[in-house]
Amino acid sequence: MTGMIEAQDTATELFEALPRGLGALLRPELGSLADEILRCLQRRIPEYSTPLDGPYGQKIRAGVEYALRQFADQVSTPGAVCEDQAELYKQLGRLEAKAGRSLDALQAAYRVGGQLAWRRITEFGQRSRLPAHTIWQLGEAALAYIDGLAALSAEGFAEVRANAAGTKRRQHRRLVRLLLTEQPPPAATLAEVCEQVGWTVPKRVSVVVLQRLDQGRPAEPPAPLVADLDGIEPLVIMPEPEEHPLPVAGLTGWRALVGPSVPLAEAAKSLRQAMALRELVRTGIVSAEDVVRSEDHLSTLWLLSDEVLAKQLVAKRLAPLSGLTDKQSHRLGRTLLAWLETRGGAPEIATRLGIHPQTVRYRMRQVEQLFGEQLRDPTARFELEVALRAAALAAGEPTCPEDDELD
Repeated sequence: MTGMIEAQDTATELFEALPRGLGALLRPELGSLADEILRCLQRRIPEYSTPLDGPYGQKIRAGVEYALRQFADQVSTPGAVCEDQAELYKQLGRLEAKAGRSLDALQAAYRVGGQLAWRRITEFGQRSRLPAHTIWQLGEAALAYIDGLAALSAEGFAEVRANAAGTKRRQHRRLVRLLLTEQPPPAATLAEVCEQVGWTVPKRVSVVVLQRLDQGRPAEPPAPLVADLDGIEPLVIMPEPEEHPLPVAGLTGWRALVGPSVPLAEAAKSLRQAMALRELVRTGIVSAEDVVRSEDHLSTLWLLSDEVLAKQLVAKRLAPLSGLTDKQSHRLGRTLLAWLETRGGAPEIATRLGIHPQTVRYRMRQVEQLFGEQLRDPTARFELEVALRAAALAAGEPTCPEDDELD
């Protein structure tokens, strides 16, 4: 209850600082924003991936649409009390508890809504030529308002499960959300939230995406990590990673996928790399260790960072192999890659691939016939090596396997 009141009071103060005419300007944006939020929820959160036409789905849809209307009303008339609104969002929390679920999906939905609302507010403010401080105030009001809705749902959840999220966790979630926005928050806002959490504003951070390793409740990450464990993508933010190594012992029950160290304002970039690393682990391209660091897989992340471009490069440079059988293409591709990597003779390549030197010579004659002048062009050789490596990684294969079993 205290968290809900604090969030509502914070939101009311922010709404009172806004120009009154903004509410009317916002209303034309609400319909398309509601549709965008619902589509994003279905795409990003498994619990909402089914059609939202059942009783629970209808409540989610009603909650999104009603929240946006009430947000515009609050901008126009700060502090207006609506008991129906409070009951609706408490009921969403009660439904989660009665279904035996955690609040993970619902809190993730609030986070998605907050991210989309922040982006739309920025676009709206720029189109409307609002002052920068007004755009930030409106964005902060939206986040505080959503915090209030999330707190209402948490209260409803607690009525059934007698378990409400603590103030520290809410503060951590808010800090994580601020740090991961594409546009860095004002320094004063960030300093204020960091002070609430007891966190010294760092110069550099690393974002660590977490995966549960067991069915029990994993340990809470220790200080100085700032954590958000309740979303669809649990994560922690590690300050000054060059000075403070990841406290692996404090992450019992989690797999840690560590993004690169970046300046604080670029934390969202570290998150993207950590999530890309998670996908590589999921597909088996990178081994699923308890701690997986992006700095150990930079070339793989780079080669697979743009699937469309990688496919175009593979199609362009490896076109001479397209007329062969899969087995022939695989053999010649491996032999060509070994030659490009070593520029060695047949004995060295044969040792690398575990085949006979005469087999290497035979294959390289075929390669010469297929690729011709490309083998003597430095740019073409570089692109050939990149294309072969990208193709192998996309297929989940090592780039330099022995292939004696193919002969």
